[in-house]
Amino acid sequence: MGERNLQLSVAGKAALVGTYTYDVGSGRYQVSPGYAAIHGLPEGTEETTRAEWRTKVHPSDLPAVEIGFEQALAKRQPEYYCEYRYLRTDGEIRWIDSRNFISYDHDGSAPRVIGANIDVTQRKATEAALEDHKASLADALVAGKVVAFEWDAVTRQTRRSDNAARILGDGMGGLTGPRNEFLKRVHPDDRAGFKSQIRQLSPGEPSYVLNFRFRCRDGREIWLEETARGEFDGTGRLLCIKGLTRDITEHKKAELALGERTLQLALAGKAALAGSYAYDNDTEIMQISEGYAAIHGLPEGTTEIARSRCLADVHPDDIGRVGQARSEAFSDRRREYVVEYRIKRGGELRWVESRCFITYDGEGRPERLVGVSIDITERKRVEEQQRILVAELDHRVKNVLATVQAVAGHTMDASRSMQHFVAALDGRIRSMGSTHELLSHRRWEGVPLSQLVKRELAPYTTASNTEIDGPEVLLSAEAGQTMAMVLHELVTNAAKYGALSVPSGRVSIRWRLPHNVDASDRLVIKWQEIRGPVVVAPSKSSFGLQVVRELIPYELGGEIDHVLHPDGVRCQLEIPLAKLCMGSSQNNGPASAPANCWM
Repeated sequence: MGERNLQLSVAGKAALVGTYTYDVGSGRYQVSPGYAAIHGLPEGTEETTRAEWRTKVHPSDLPAVEIGFEQALAKRQPEYYCEYRYLRTDGEIRWIDSRNFISYDHDGSAPRVIGANIDVTQRKATEAALEDHKASLADALVAGKVVAFEWDAVTRQTRRSDNAARILGDGMGGLTGPRNEFLKRVHPDDRAGFKSQIRQLSPGEPSYVLNFRFRCRDGREIWLEETARGEFDGTGRLLCIKGLTRDITEHKKAELALGERTLQLALAGKAALAGSYAYDNDTEIMQISEGYAAIHGLPEGTTEIARSRCLADVHPDDIGRVGQARSEAFSDRRREYVVEYRIKRGGELRWVESRCFITYDGEGRPERLVGVSIDITERKRVEEQQRILVAELDHRVKNVLATVQAVAGHTMDASRSMQHFVAALDGRIRSMGSTHELLSHRRWEGVPLSQLVKRELAPYTTASNTEIDGPEVLLSAEAGQTMAMVLHELVTNAAKYGALSVPSGRVSIRWRLPHNVDASDRLVIKWQEIRGPVVVAPSKSSFGLQVVRELIPYELGGEIDHVLHPDGVRCQLEIPLAKLCMGSSQNNGPASAPANCWM
């Protein structure tokens, strides 16, 4: 249990486990991400205070926790454990199992406490459920496991049911000798309590329930549970005791095993890809948990293994770092160290984080090491993904800045005045920002064409002035940005000079795909304005018209037919599907096109 508690104290960052370091003098905690998650602190929190912690501990639990900690310091105990309820900021109450290792200076002061907090809410719920079902479970085990007995207080003789011999051993069935013969076989450590319970029987308290160990004649030691009731005469004199004796050996073993397993799972848990270990430095034979065996791909049921065997699976490029971390910790007489390394398991490489606590003998030699190993492969993958995303973001930002610079330059060249320039540039930058917002919301995994169209038209749309129709088409991030710029110019011109500038005007945007789509086909988009003012062609082409007529061919290899017809602007775009990249779907069945291109 002592070794297990040490393992718990360094459980580290695993699911439902959080570690912390507490500076007693300043009252400040340095906490792990796991601690912040368990306690409902904002993501990224690395520091908090004991004063803040006190405000969240359940008022019914805080006094006992504080007193226990003060007593531990007063007695210079190296370890301190407690359980309490914690009220998170989201209103949820969680049960916390707190396990602490206290360091003392030569003068007896305790400047620093290292600990691990485990969220045991689920375990508490399980314990409550087990208590609720305990009675029914006992009834289910009655067959072949229960002995009926009656002890006559006058004759001092005991009678038991015939199956007693099978449970308690030969000579214990039927009519037996004095009660003392039975008591002699009760475990010495349990005998005094057994006798005391019987002596306390009275008409007011006639019943008892006892759990005790019993030594059978054949050498077996079993656990028994005796439930009995005394009968008394009118003067209060005990006449007899009648009851049931049940063999609860398997139940006790299961209960103890369940308790240990629950602690393991609550701290490190196989499901959380975390496992504990312990070994003596002189033998280096490791005692390991199931979670550790699972992480390292060892056969199920492995509980002991040579450390050299585990080191054999460490990646050759990391084995030196593993040895160096331990050697430096020994040399500096550190109590703990952390090292990350890769292991070969089943043909794949897995990342492991090992957190180890060291105890030293009286001469300062490393004596025993206990700790926890955590599979952090997924975390490493996320870190690599973040690195790639940051690089991609840097690339995108540079592209955006270049685009803004180009748009600003062309807008200035085509502007009649500074006021016209500011208004035009503001609208175009807002459109670009809106498109970026939409792409960012979708994690840059493409954007539906319909959303782009609706977003650009939104400032001018009424109940009857727009018509949008077409199958779902998912544009790539690059195609979406290009299409958004073209749509912005079409919408802006329609709002200033075309169909959207008058109440009677109407804009229709439709697009279609071939029935049997393949990568060589094209998306066709038609823009048409009707019932607007008479369209007059400008004396010279504006930057907006240049965007509409030149951007699609240049960026997406498409074709565009833009006509300033007197009855209303008409524009048809034809874009190769291969340039759109993200794809589409139609009502008439699935499309056949490049992979990962269709909604």
